[in-house]
Amino acid sequence: MFSYDGLPMIKSTIARIIERYSKLAGVRKIQAKGLRHSHASYLINEFNVSVLVLSQRMGHSSPDITLKHYAHMWSGADTAIADAMTGNIEIKTAERTKLKFNGNQALNKSNVRGF
Repeated sequence: MFSYDGLPMIKSTIARIIERYSKLAGVRKIQAKGLRHSHASYLINEFNVSVLVLSQRMGHSSPDITLKHYAHMWSGADTAIADAMTGNIEIKTAERTKLKFNGNQALNKSNVRGF
């Protein structure tokens, strides 16, 4: 967080600002790191930001650190991708089979044409 002059604020100043505005808003006071976590959560949930982008934005030295703290937030991504893929793949089955098959029998080379 930066002050109006662009220089970093002192930790105690940030704490006093958060306390003052939390009282005005009628909400529970949080630590400054809670704002950082809220920002990361917002980027993941609202914009599905990638781990690489979030890692850079948070100033982490590697995406591994980002994943250590926020991996659980991407848990719904798999469902979203599966939903988006639904209907995009068309499966066509063969009109005729090349196998001679009469129920639950083991296949061997004599059952398959071409062998």
